[in-house]
Amino acid sequence: MTMSILDACTPRKDLLAGTFNPEIFTANLMQVIGHYRGETDVIENVYTDPVAFFGEGTYPTEGMRQVLRNIFGRLKGSDASYPAIQRLETAFGGGKTHTLIGATHLAYRGTEVAEAARELIDPALLLNAGETTVVGIAGDRVTIHETKGSRLIPYTLWGEIAFQIGGEDLYREIGATATSFGSPGDEYFDLVLKGRRVLIMLDELAAYAARVEAARPGGRSSVATFLMSLFQYAKDHTGIAVVLTLASQKDAFARQTAMLAEIISQAKGEEVSKTEALDIARRADGEVRSVVARDVTTVTPVRGQEISRVLARRLFGRIDQDAAARTADAYMDMYRRTATLLPEAARQETFRERMVTHYPFHPTLVDYLTGKLSTVETFQGTRGVLRVLALTVSNLWRKHAAVPAIHTCHLDLRDHRLSDELISRTESAELLPIVTADVGGADSNELGSRDSNAALMDKHNPHPEGFPLYEDTWKTVFLHSLAGFGDGLASNVFGISKQDALFATAFPGMTPPQVETALDAIRSNAYYLRFSETEGRYYASTGVSINRVLADIRRGLRGSDRIEELLGQTSRKVVTAGQHHFEVIPEVTVPERIPDKTGKPTLALIALDADSIRPDEMITQAGPNRPRIEQNLVLLLIPDTVRVKGDQRSGDDMLDNQETRALELRDRLQSIAVDVLARRILKQDPAAFGLAESALSDQTFSRDTKEREQALITVVTQAYRNLWFPGQGGKIVRREISTAGGEGGVSVIERIKEVLLNDGELVTLDLAGTTTAGASAAKLFFANQDYRTLAELRADFARRRDWPLLEESSVFDTLIRAGVNHGAWCLFRMGEAESEKPAEFHSRDTGEIPYQVSLTDAGWSIVTPQGAKKRNWTESDKPDPTRIRQWVQDEINASGYCSVAEIASKVEQAHGSVPTQEICKAVDELIKAGHLYVHTADKNPDQEPDALRGASDWIMETVGPEYKVVTKPEASKRGWVTKQPTGIQIGGDEGRKKVLPLLKQLAQIYKSGGKSTIDYLEISGLKLPQGGLFNIQLQTLAPEDIRTLDELFDIALDLTDQQQAEVQIVISAPQPDCKLVERLRG
Repeated sequence: MTMSILDACTPRKDLLAGTFNPEIFTANLMQVIGHYRGETDVIENVYTDPVAFFGEGTYPTEGMRQVLRNIFGRLKGSDASYPAIQRLETAFGGGKTHTLIGATHLAYRGTEVAEAARELIDPALLLNAGETTVVGIAGDRVTIHETKGSRLIPYTLWGEIAFQIGGEDLYREIGATATSFGSPGDEYFDLVLKGRRVLIMLDELAAYAARVEAARPGGRSSVATFLMSLFQYAKDHTGIAVVLTLASQKDAFARQTAMLAEIISQAKGEEVSKTEALDIARRADGEVRSVVARDVTTVTPVRGQEISRVLARRLFGRIDQDAAARTADAYMDMYRRTATLLPEAARQETFRERMVTHYPFHPTLVDYLTGKLSTVETFQGTRGVLRVLALTVSNLWRKHAAVPAIHTCHLDLRDHRLSDELISRTESAELLPIVTADVGGADSNELGSRDSNAALMDKHNPHPEGFPLYEDTWKTVFLHSLAGFGDGLASNVFGISKQDALFATAFPGMTPPQVETALDAIRSNAYYLRFSETEGRYYASTGVSINRVLADIRRGLRGSDRIEELLGQTSRKVVTAGQHHFEVIPEVTVPERIPDKTGKPTLALIALDADSIRPDEMITQAGPNRPRIEQNLVLLLIPDTVRVKGDQRSGDDMLDNQETRALELRDRLQSIAVDVLARRILKQDPAAFGLAESALSDQTFSRDTKEREQALITVVTQAYRNLWFPGQGGKIVRREISTAGGEGGVSVIERIKEVLLNDGELVTLDLAGTTTAGASAAKLFFANQDYRTLAELRADFARRRDWPLLEESSVFDTLIRAGVNHGAWCLFRMGEAESEKPAEFHSRDTGEIPYQVSLTDAGWSIVTPQGAKKRNWTESDKPDPTRIRQWVQDEINASGYCSVAEIASKVEQAHGSVPTQEICKAVDELIKAGHLYVHTADKNPDQEPDALRGASDWIMETVGPEYKVVTKPEASKRGWVTKQPTGIQIGGDEGRKKVLPLLKQLAQIYKSGGKSTIDYLEISGLKLPQGGLFNIQLQTLAPEDIRTLDELFDIALDLTDQQQAEVQIVISAPQPDCKLVERLRG
């Protein structure tokens, strides 16, 4: 588990107390030298007190140790191997001034401060206090000429050195040499340095040479000549140590052009441009550098990996190094898991070492402050970094921010002190609106929306652990836009790539994928974030932006009627007229909008902005005081934006109920609609808003526009999820439908049909042709009498809410025709009024109804088979065995457990008289097909589980009326059957699908590897060309018998129609590797 910095580190007490002053850590060499010379205007601080300086203000770097060891080894004079001249090569925060101050303390106080400086230098190298003379010259400030009357007298570097060593007396003693442009000779060095131990520190040497060159062309050569002589003398005489500072060649003057122009202008006595100043400085620097390169030892006091240690020493009293190692491991584990999102550095093991070294600062923060930000000339170097980090640490502890390390994103721009340090001191005041409106700053709460865009995104999409994901991500990009802002994308330091942004922001708990998601979202919503496709960098810009223009358009649209118009247009796309059988009525608010007496199923979409409705009124009323006639044809699709009166749902409370959810969804829909409309307006005329048409070709704008258009359709469609319709018993019920959303409504219609079918409230064309549909319809049709006219039935389907809905008008015809074919009823039309028999009569026995018979013609009626028989309209009273078996199975399935006599009684009630032996025969066949268990009346399965018998042991027997049968599900439910049979029992639809296609191949299957005995095989309902039926029933077929039957099945199947055929097969003992068993189970 990653430890928080709050637990692993302890900041300085004054920092936590708010009294920390980073100014005390602003190093000034001449101030410390002035303190030792007794100057009264020097304020004492940690730099002037050697004990405090070495104890709490110094991190002992190896470079600083080397410099001090060389200086005092040389001054001691006993070992000439120590280098006489050292150059401190430094970049930002390189510690050169700090190192010079350390040397100053040790030179003045020597052995008196040996204990305090023990971590930096061997006490044996130190001299006694007062034995060393100290010369310190700041090249950017030391005087280069004096005024005498109307003349300017040169004030030379060699004159200043003599003055600091011997005062006025020695200055006068060297005479004209002090003010001569020419470099002094050997006598000068003997007079000034011989016999003394002298530490000479030349700070900003290149700046001094540039000023001299500006004051007198060619002056740089005099300086170079003097340095050559000084270095030679120091090398030839122990006791002399020279230390100079000179930036690396690539960094020389890179970030100081304004300062350089100012000091060179002063030296020259006239205004000098930055370009001219830089040219003078480079010439001077080149000449000085050529001399230095020959004689000096170059040392870097503070290396890159030590900078954060230096900073941490000044800000923290304690840092847990074990926690640093554990934290680094956690980061590296995260980086490995998300390596493809991050730069190469994150995948290198050396980065773990940097993590530990820089802890609690993340290396990317240190790189940003000491690398990128250091290129900003007006940023105050180490002083600025200390001020930024001090305020950051203080804020993190004040807010108890439990983060694993300190990143760039933890620089709190809401603290006006920190914002001023970063923005004002980098001369980026014009970027303040970005902080206020987009990122989040001290003035963000002054916005009308009460917060910045990033903060609003954090509010609407909160991070699981509460981190300000969007604000932190935007802040990283913004801070990386401070450096190089003036040059824009022409500057290599301006902006940040996606990989680097993720690397700089993410930490365990707020991962790179989360930061990537936030960055993409900000790009679509922020006013001032930009991305350069060519440079691959994100950056902040105050120029006119698409998002800012869209925000202005959105504000102008608030409350506009155009928003409701767009939402209405979108709702009309939820379900459109097309390949379905519903009449769709959009934007319904009152019952009279829904037509009546159309004869078609009607789907009414309630308007999104309807206040509240009563579904029962919408379905039962056609207007005020006008009862609806065709109540069974109306379905309502009600969006979640509308309150349904009387609809109480479980879990609702004061804060989360139908009304609050409706308000939230309305707000969301209006927000999306406003954005969609704003984008359409902008796309229509970008020039009217100060944007070039090419600006809209940006991939992000096109992508986001398409996404928002689709989002509007999707959210509107998903809002319409409440389906209200007449349900069981005629009650108006609600069912929820779910769709993926999309234009056209195909998925919506399909979901509606699924719901109605599951509830048994829809009859489709396919369903109308089934036996089940006919049997169910017969119960509705003949509930009160044994015959009905088709006109009455059509009207009842439209009017009676307790009847199912017919998907379309042709379903009724199919249902009537199929019912005749299945024997559920007979169709007739009377002729003369006095006639006893119908002029036209159709039943199962007369064959299918000819298609030319139009059921929409007047006079058609249906009658039950029993009714037709009673009226002597039927020619035969012998039912079809297949039909009897279906009737029997339906009644047994409805009962679950009953006697054969009870089954016979129920079949007679529903279908008329059927001989008992036919009922018993049908039961036998169902047992043999594996559908049922049977037991004799004197047995009780609750006490005798073995009483039940099934297909495998019911081969040659026949049931009687007193026998009892039970369905397999019912037997399992009652606990009578616990072990699943191992045999094969197939019948019904499965028999038709699996066994019937195999019959012609049966003999061949057994010839190639059939091994199982077939206990029972029946094929019934085979229809001959003239309408005759015959059945095949075979029992106890050994494999040898089956191999001889190929011609039997071929002839039987070729001669007959098998559309109504039934097949049952029982194999009680399937044999391993039997080809037929494999086919049946496969």
